[in-house]
Amino acid sequence: MRIIRLLLLGAAVAVSLAACGGAAPSGSPVIGDITVVAQDMKFDRAQVQVPANRPFTFAFRNRDSMPHNIAIYTDDSATTKVFIGQIITGSETLYRIPALKPGTYFFRCDVHPSMTGSIVAR
Repeated sequence: MRIIRLLLLGAAVAVSLAACGGAAPSGSPVIGDITVVAQDMKFDRAQVQVPANRPFTFAFRNRDSMPHNIAIYTDDSATTKVFIGQIITGSETLYRIPALKPGTYFFRCDVHPSMTGSIVAR
């Protein structure tokens, strides 16, 4: 009976982390509408396109040994935030992004602001 309780507790924790966009264990693929990889202190994509007025998901894979995140702002001044993703190191996570109005948005790693890109919502 104790083993069953421990298994149920473990499953509940895993579901909670997934619902909150927590980092996935290494080897567990994270699937999203868009995938962005951080490696060698840069993002693998300088621009991504998403549908306007519809929420979407970012599968974020950090292949560096340093911490990174994806933060979305209205423009490259990074003064008006749209979404700030959890900082992760050497793992993957799923970010749930709210619907964006049509336009171009700026994203960066808040830990390393030289890592940048743009999101075009159409």
